[in-house]
Amino acid sequence: MATERVGSKGKRLKRLRSKRALVIEGLFLMGLWLHLSGRFDPFHLALGVGSVLLVMWMNAPLKQTQLYSGDTFAWDRANYPALLAYLPWLGWEILLGSIQVAYLVLHPRMPVEPCLVYFRVDLPNLAARVTLGNSITLTPGTVTIRIRGNEFVVHALTRASAESLVHGTMPLRVSRIFNGPREHVVTQVRVVGLDRSSAK
Repeated sequence: MATERVGSKGKRLKRLRSKRALVIEGLFLMGLWLHLSGRFDPFHLALGVGSVLLVMWMNAPLKQTQLYSGDTFAWDRANYPALLAYLPWLGWEILLGSIQVAYLVLHPRMPVEPCLVYFRVDLPNLAARVTLGNSITLTPGTVTIRIRGNEFVVHALTRASAESLVHGTMPLRVSRIFNGPREHVVTQVRVVGLDRSSAK
Protein backbone atom coordinates (compact mmCIF):
# COMPACT_ATOMS: atom_id res chain seq x y z
CA MET A 1 0.00 0.00 0.00
CA ALA A 2 1.31 3.43 -0.89
CA THR A 3 2.22 5.63 2.06
CA GLU A 4 3.58 9.13 2.51
CA ARG A 5 6.42 10.54 4.62
CA VAL A 6 8.07 13.90 5.21
CA GLY A 7 11.18 14.56 3.17
CA SER A 8 14.49 15.05 4.95
CA LYS A 9 15.15 18.42 3.26
CA GLY A 10 11.84 20.05 4.02
CA LYS A 11 8.15 19.59 4.58
CA ARG A 12 7.40 18.28 1.10
CA LEU A 13 5.74 14.88 1.30
CA LYS A 14 7.10 11.90 -0.55
CA ARG A 15 5.37 8.79 -1.77
CA LEU A 16 6.48 5.23 -1.14
CA ARG A 17 5.76 2.35 -3.52
CA SER A 18 4.53 -1.05 -2.41
CA LYS A 19 6.60 -4.09 -3.35
CA ARG A 20 3.60 -5.45 -5.24
CA ALA A 21 3.45 -2.35 -7.43
CA LEU A 22 7.18 -2.44 -8.14
CA VAL A 23 6.99 -6.11 -9.19
CA ILE A 24 3.99 -5.45 -11.46
CA GLU A 25 5.72 -2.44 -13.02
CA GLY A 26 8.89 -4.45 -13.61
CA LEU A 27 6.97 -7.33 -15.20
CA PHE A 28 5.04 -4.93 -17.42
CA LEU A 29 8.22 -3.21 -18.62
CA MET A 30 9.91 -6.56 -19.20
CA GLY A 31 6.92 -7.76 -21.19
CA LEU A 32 7.09 -4.59 -23.28
CA TRP A 33 10.80 -5.17 -23.86
CA LEU A 34 10.18 -8.77 -25.01
CA HIS A 35 7.36 -7.65 -27.30
CA LEU A 36 9.42 -4.92 -28.95
CA SER A 37 12.69 -6.82 -29.21
CA GLY A 38 11.34 -10.23 -30.21
CA ARG A 39 14.55 -11.84 -28.92
CA PHE A 40 14.57 -14.46 -26.16
CA ASP A 41 18.21 -15.51 -26.05
CA PRO A 42 20.17 -15.06 -22.77
CA PHE A 43 22.00 -11.94 -23.98
CA HIS A 44 18.85 -10.02 -24.91
CA LEU A 45 17.01 -11.22 -21.79
CA ALA A 46 19.87 -9.96 -19.61
CA LEU A 47 19.93 -6.70 -21.57
CA GLY A 48 16.19 -6.35 -21.02
CA VAL A 49 16.42 -6.95 -17.27
CA GLY A 50 19.25 -4.41 -17.00
CA SER A 51 17.29 -1.84 -19.01
CA VAL A 52 14.16 -2.31 -16.88
CA LEU A 53 16.11 -1.91 -13.65
CA LEU A 54 17.87 1.19 -15.00
CA VAL A 55 14.60 2.81 -16.08
CA MET A 56 12.93 2.07 -12.74
CA TRP A 57 15.94 3.44 -10.84
CA MET A 58 16.03 6.65 -12.93
CA ASN A 59 12.28 7.21 -12.52
CA ALA A 60 12.24 6.52 -8.77
CA PRO A 61 12.92 10.15 -7.64
CA LEU A 62 10.12 11.48 -9.86
CA LYS A 63 7.65 8.86 -8.68
CA GLN A 64 8.46 9.61 -5.05
CA THR A 65 7.53 13.27 -5.40
CA GLN A 66 4.02 14.22 -4.32
CA LEU A 67 2.68 16.54 -7.02
CA TYR A 68 -0.52 17.62 -5.25
CA SER A 69 -2.40 17.04 -2.01
CA GLY A 70 -3.60 13.46 -1.79
CA ASP A 71 -1.29 12.32 -4.59
CA THR A 72 -0.81 8.58 -4.00
CA PHE A 73 -0.26 5.56 -6.22
CA ALA A 74 -3.85 4.51 -6.90
CA TRP A 75 -2.68 1.60 -9.03
CA ASP A 76 -0.94 0.09 -5.97
CA ARG A 77 -4.35 -0.66 -4.48
CA ALA A 78 -6.15 -1.43 -7.73
CA ASN A 79 -8.31 -4.52 -8.14
CA TYR A 80 -6.34 -6.25 -10.90
CA PRO A 81 -8.88 -9.06 -11.54
CA ALA A 82 -11.46 -6.33 -12.18
CA LEU A 83 -8.97 -4.61 -14.51
CA LEU A 84 -8.35 -7.84 -16.45
CA ALA A 85 -12.11 -8.30 -16.82
CA TYR A 86 -12.52 -4.66 -17.87
CA LEU A 87 -10.05 -4.69 -20.78
CA PRO A 88 -11.85 -7.27 -22.99
CA TRP A 89 -15.19 -5.67 -22.10
CA LEU A 90 -13.84 -2.28 -23.22
CA GLY A 91 -12.58 -3.87 -26.45
CA TRP A 92 -16.08 -5.21 -27.11
CA GLU A 93 -17.60 -1.79 -26.43
CA ILE A 94 -15.12 -0.20 -28.87
CA LEU A 95 -16.17 -2.73 -31.53
CA LEU A 96 -19.86 -2.04 -30.95
CA GLY A 97 -19.23 1.71 -31.01
CA SER A 98 -17.37 1.38 -34.31
CA ILE A 99 -20.30 -0.49 -35.86
CA GLN A 100 -22.74 2.13 -34.59
CA VAL A 101 -20.69 5.04 -35.97
CA ALA A 102 -20.32 3.24 -39.33
CA TYR A 103 -24.11 2.81 -39.45
CA LEU A 104 -24.65 6.51 -38.76
CA VAL A 105 -22.19 7.55 -41.45
CA LEU A 106 -23.54 5.17 -44.10
CA HIS A 107 -27.22 5.76 -43.35
CA PRO A 108 -28.85 7.92 -46.06
CA ARG A 109 -30.34 10.31 -43.49
CA MET A 110 -27.29 10.32 -41.17
CA PRO A 111 -29.44 10.26 -37.99
CA VAL A 112 -26.88 12.13 -35.90
CA GLU A 113 -28.09 13.99 -32.80
CA PRO A 114 -24.92 15.57 -31.36
CA CYS A 115 -25.12 16.61 -27.73
CA LEU A 116 -23.01 17.53 -24.74
CA VAL A 117 -23.38 15.47 -21.60
CA TYR A 118 -22.60 17.06 -18.23
CA PHE A 119 -22.37 14.78 -15.19
CA ARG A 120 -20.56 14.23 -11.90
CA VAL A 121 -18.88 11.02 -10.82
CA ASP A 122 -18.21 9.55 -7.40
CA LEU A 123 -14.86 7.91 -8.10
CA PRO A 124 -12.17 7.41 -5.43
CA ASN A 125 -9.17 9.09 -7.07
CA LEU A 126 -7.72 10.91 -10.06
CA ALA A 127 -6.52 7.70 -11.71
CA ALA A 128 -10.09 6.40 -11.80
CA ARG A 129 -11.37 9.63 -13.38
CA VAL A 130 -8.60 9.63 -15.99
CA THR A 131 -9.30 5.96 -16.77
CA LEU A 132 -12.99 6.71 -17.27
CA GLY A 133 -12.25 9.75 -19.43
CA ASN A 134 -9.84 7.82 -21.65
CA SER A 135 -12.25 4.89 -21.93
CA ILE A 136 -15.01 7.25 -23.06
CA THR A 137 -12.74 8.77 -25.71
CA LEU A 138 -11.56 5.35 -26.93
CA THR A 139 -15.18 4.31 -27.53
CA PRO A 140 -16.26 5.62 -30.97
CA GLY A 141 -19.11 8.11 -30.84
CA THR A 142 -18.13 9.74 -27.55
CA VAL A 143 -15.26 12.10 -26.67
CA THR A 144 -14.33 13.42 -23.24
CA ILE A 145 -13.99 17.19 -23.61
CA ARG A 146 -13.21 18.21 -20.05
CA ILE A 147 -12.61 16.75 -16.61
CA ARG A 148 -12.66 19.28 -13.80
CA GLY A 149 -12.59 17.67 -10.40
CA ASN A 150 -15.52 15.24 -10.39
CA GLU A 151 -17.30 16.99 -13.26
CA PHE A 152 -17.21 15.55 -16.79
CA VAL A 153 -18.21 17.07 -20.12
CA VAL A 154 -18.59 14.55 -22.95
CA HIS A 155 -19.55 15.04 -26.59
CA ALA A 156 -21.78 12.29 -27.99
CA LEU A 157 -22.98 11.74 -31.55
CA THR A 158 -26.44 10.57 -30.47
CA ARG A 159 -28.61 10.84 -27.40
CA ALA A 160 -28.73 7.06 -27.22
CA SER A 161 -24.95 6.86 -26.84
CA ALA A 162 -25.09 9.65 -24.25
CA GLU A 163 -27.69 7.79 -22.20
CA SER A 164 -25.82 4.49 -22.46
CA LEU A 165 -22.72 6.29 -21.20
CA VAL A 166 -24.19 7.71 -18.01
CA HIS A 167 -26.66 4.90 -17.31
CA GLY A 168 -24.44 2.05 -18.51
CA THR A 169 -21.83 -0.06 -16.76
CA MET A 170 -18.61 1.72 -17.78
CA PRO A 171 -18.43 4.08 -14.75
CA LEU A 172 -19.32 1.19 -12.41
CA ARG A 173 -16.65 -1.07 -13.87
CA VAL A 174 -14.01 1.66 -13.55
CA SER A 175 -15.10 2.25 -9.95
CA ARG A 176 -14.66 -1.47 -9.18
CA ILE A 177 -11.09 -1.39 -10.51
CA PHE A 178 -10.19 1.23 -7.90
CA ASN A 179 -12.36 -0.24 -5.11
CA GLY A 180 -14.83 2.64 -5.30
CA PRO A 181 -18.62 2.74 -4.92
CA ARG A 182 -20.60 -0.14 -6.44
CA GLU A 183 -23.67 1.94 -7.32
CA HIS A 184 -24.79 5.54 -7.95
CA VAL A 185 -21.43 6.46 -9.44
CA VAL A 186 -22.91 9.00 -11.89
CA THR A 187 -25.10 11.88 -10.68
CA GLN A 188 -26.38 15.30 -11.81
CA VAL A 189 -26.71 14.30 -15.46
CA ARG A 190 -27.59 17.06 -17.94
CA VAL A 191 -27.82 16.57 -21.71
CA VAL A 192 -27.62 19.61 -23.97
CA GLY A 193 -28.55 19.11 -27.61
CA LEU A 194 -26.51 20.65 -30.42
CA ASP A 195 -27.73 21.44 -33.90
CA ARG A 196 -25.72 20.05 -36.79
CA SER A 197 -24.27 23.40 -37.76
CA SER A 198 -22.68 23.84 -34.32
CA ALA A 199 -21.35 20.30 -34.39
CA LYS A 200 -19.36 20.86 -37.58
